Amino acid sequence: MMRKFHFLKYFIPGLIFILPGAFLFVYIIFRSSIPVPGDTLSIPGLKAQVTVRWDKWGIPHIKAENEHDLFLAAGYIQARERLWQMELLRRLANGRLAEILGKPGLSYDLRSRTLGFPVAIERDYQKLPEEVKMLLAAFARGVNAWMESRRWNWPPEFIVLRFRPEPWKVEDTLSIKYVLAMSLAADLSSEIARMNIIKLSGRNGLELLEPGIDFPPDPEVRLDILSLSQVESPAVMGSNNWVISGELTESGKPLLANDPHLLISLPPIWMEIYLECPEYKVSGVTIPGVPLVVIGHNQHIAWGVTNSYVDVQDIYVEQVNWSEESYFRNGEWKPFKFRREVIKIRGQKDPYTINIRWVEEGPMINPFYLNCEMPISLRWTIYDGDRTVVGLYLINKARNREEFSRGIRLFENPSQNFVYADVEGNIGYYLSGKIPVRKKETAVYPYPGWRDDATWTGYLSEEEKPNLFNPPSGFIVTANSNLYPENYPHYLGFDWISSDRKERIEELIRARDKHSVESMISIQNDVHSRRAERVKKVLSGIQLGDPAAEEARKILIQWDGQVREGLAPAIFEVFWDELQRLTFEDDFHSYYRQIADYFRVKEAGLERILDNPDSRWFDIKGTIKIETRDELIEMALLRAQQFLKKKFGANREKWDWAVLHRLSYRHLLGQKWFLGFFNAGSYPMIGDGTTVRASFSTAGFETAGGASCRLIIDFSDFDRSLSVITSGQSGHFLSRHYRDQISLYLNSLYHPRAFSEAAIGQFLKKEEKLIPAKSDN
Repeated sequence: MMRKFHFLKYFIPGLIFILPGAFLFVYIIFRSSIPVPGDTLSIPGLKAQVTVRWDKWGIPHIKAENEHDLFLAAGYIQARERLWQMELLRRLANGRLAEILGKPGLSYDLRSRTLGFPVAIERDYQKLPEEVKMLLAAFARGVNAWMESRRWNWPPEFIVLRFRPEPWKVEDTLSIKYVLAMSLAADLSSEIARMNIIKLSGRNGLELLEPGIDFPPDPEVRLDILSLSQVESPAVMGSNNWVISGELTESGKPLLANDPHLLISLPPIWMEIYLECPEYKVSGVTIPGVPLVVIGHNQHIAWGVTNSYVDVQDIYVEQVNWSEESYFRNGEWKPFKFRREVIKIRGQKDPYTINIRWVEEGPMINPFYLNCEMPISLRWTIYDGDRTVVGLYLINKARNREEFSRGIRLFENPSQNFVYADVEGNIGYYLSGKIPVRKKETAVYPYPGWRDDATWTGYLSEEEKPNLFNPPSGFIVTANSNLYPENYPHYLGFDWISSDRKERIEELIRARDKHSVESMISIQNDVHSRRAERVKKVLSGIQLGDPAAEEARKILIQWDGQVREGLAPAIFEVFWDELQRLTFEDDFHSYYRQIADYFRVKEAGLERILDNPDSRWFDIKGTIKIETRDELIEMALLRAQQFLKKKFGANREKWDWAVLHRLSYRHLLGQKWFLGFFNAGSYPMIGDGTTVRASFSTAGFETAGGASCRLIIDFSDFDRSLSVITSGQSGHFLSRHYRDQISLYLNSLYHPRAFSEAAIGQFLKKEEKLIPAKSDN
């Protein structure tokens, strides 16, 4: 016993001494990898000197004497600031997360491999013209130059996970768009949800689907329950962009605004950047791994994007001869092609190996991605290969509408709504992407793949798309809602989001004779709910018997519909969720959550029946009586109050939507408690998925996504343009630019976007010179 105490006598003091020393050692290693601009750096591969000027928000302004050096320097700078994020994105697209994360990454890898992203990336590469391939190779060389300069001072994530990244390749840049494509193409999940609705409720389910879908699945398709067997992409709730001509602005010049809505990640999906060479200079935001501006402006034009939600995916039920491993197409049996996928898993000796069947149009997605007894294949426009990166390159360089249009023609995936303005005062709208030509009946549910009419007959031409140029209204708004002009003859899709945001933006534009940057800020941060207007109208026409429910009803009808902090928005948001649950959970059982996500911000589900108090959907199955809408409203108001009382306590003054809807900045590794230092805090959040200033949840009420950046571009003076991203420019958790824009973002504030030499100089914090390595001279 004495020996034991004698051991502890020395062990505990030693531990007290060693632990702080170990923490200090790790901190020093992490701190040594903070990206700090130097004065002069020698970079292999450069042909001439490149100047990088850093402003007070950590935005690099890169100026080169030629395009090759511009791309190479962009690669070096992006790697220095965001290499971990670049690594994560390429692994997610290529299905290689399990190699570094172990089994938790396997479901993501199975999704990417089954959906055929590695195949699509290779086909994109084959379509690259030599000029663009060489520029992307220069970017890759820049990324690799920074990696080659590392010894032990790698970004913290690589130290924590104990691995080193492979060299960057041209294909890695091409892979980045597929991370977005997973959530921006919605029809696969929508076809599954529609099929399940009809399976569980019969033709009655047509009442709940989007307007225009008035037919059930084809009778040759067996009605089976479908569910995705692997991780689903969280629903993205759209984006806003709009452009106003000089006729409606104080300056007489166009104004353009954009706020794309995506999951809010740490680091943020966007990186602000300025690129200049003798041929052009361009400023805006990009995705790390992409050496071009995705949203922004050059000296001549500006552009913004929202997801079009055009239908670019179809799923087919296949007629299969399993003994011969063949499928029926065009009157004959054809053999499957097999693609062998070997997924390495960290911590496991043996890899996970699968063989994915392919038909001529695309992969069979069950059993590895879809749970279903029927054999199901997926056709998606990405399997043709495309030239989106070439289109983006041409857009960055465009000097006028014609050159911009040439770029749009090649921006094939994902399909986007582009708004446009130029220094000549023109404004326009362009629908990008390959849009298949087929009957709508073949595209809304799983369809028999062996039928002749299942075949796509081509793609819409640019002339057949519903583009606009200088409309009489003087403005153009897109917000992911229905794109169909009156009497439009072609099928585009049904996956539109509710028109609430679009109509609210149009209302606010029409409310003023002349607009300014300040009015654009006000519109972009508006949190008035048009859904709340509709609900208040219903509530105003009824009275409830329960005193507590009646009191809540009165609170809501007196509320101004602004989804801000406080009591009324909290009651409303929880009430809506409970009313939907009471209406549909008894009908859809364990599939309710999947179907509720499908309904979430569409003109579908509860939105379709709210004005019909006696709709059969309000009757709760399993009860003796037949419930009505008004009875469910009373129950939902009571449930909402019970939920809020449990969450906040009995004092209603503490019931606060912004707190319930809080945004937590979580890093992938910060999900482990002992790596929580990667996270950046949790903050109250206003708005919801239907407001212009959008913020949406994927489970519960906490914010998962929203405006991933906000930009306002002023053609009267580009230096008056503004922007903000969700957290900060740097990917390093110890950098002062890791979270320095959080306060701006949460409080509807922006920073200036310097474009002219004078403005760049005004906000200059550091200038560094990148020079050719001596071996390159």
